Amino acid sequence: MARLLTVEDDPVIGGNICDYLQGRGHACDWAPDGFVAMALAAREPPEAVVLDLNLPRLDGLTWCRRFREELASKAPVIMLTARDELDDKLAGFDAGADDYLVKPFQLPELAVRIEAVLRRAQGRAVAETIRAGRFVIDRAARRIVVDGVALRLPPKPYRLLELLAERPDRVFSREEIEQAIWAEERASGDALRALVSATRRAFAQAGVGVDPIRTLHGHGYRLGID
Repeated sequence: MARLLTVEDDPVIGGNICDYLQGRGHACDWAPDGFVAMALAAREPPEAVVLDLNLPRLDGLTWCRRFREELASKAPVIMLTARDELDDKLAGFDAGADDYLVKPFQLPELAVRIEAVLRRAQGRAVAETIRAGRFVIDRAARRIVVDGVALRLPPKPYRLLELLAERPDRVFSREEIEQAIWAEERASGDALRALVSATRRAFAQAGVGVDPIRTLHGHGYRLGID
């Protein structure tokens, strides 16, 4: 889950991109031009940017240079463009882009590319083991180990703990977790509460003496690392 910024002058394309990425658990802001995008990026720095090359008032190449120089951001940038010539791609990379996607494109491919540049930026690989306090999460085996005790959880409890372990010091809001777990499904009002209870029950039944989830009333949830 990451905070993303989509800079696209076509409101339909921009809206579709944000809707799709939010469905995959990300938070996504949309800007219709470069000036609005600079203001948004300065106020709330994005973790990755989807940037159209042909923007009104401030073109994508200029925006990317200013984003790097004026805001000193190292967040990965994926450029979107109808141009597929090598010189255009080289100009994009020279301006500070990390990846390049030619229109028309498929939203699943864009999402995969975003997650790939985020992993590179965060210095971790797809199947890397997550270690957070007493928790070890083996993504390849989809297994959680706590104090030497291995647990194989159903998909949703596993995804919940994986999400919380990715950023163990962060408090996730209810809305963020519901987007990440249920995506485009409609979760009932008590679905998250029931999921947290089921996850805690699985740990208790396994004899693991740790509460895997901390509830911060009025704020959200984080991993029970202490």
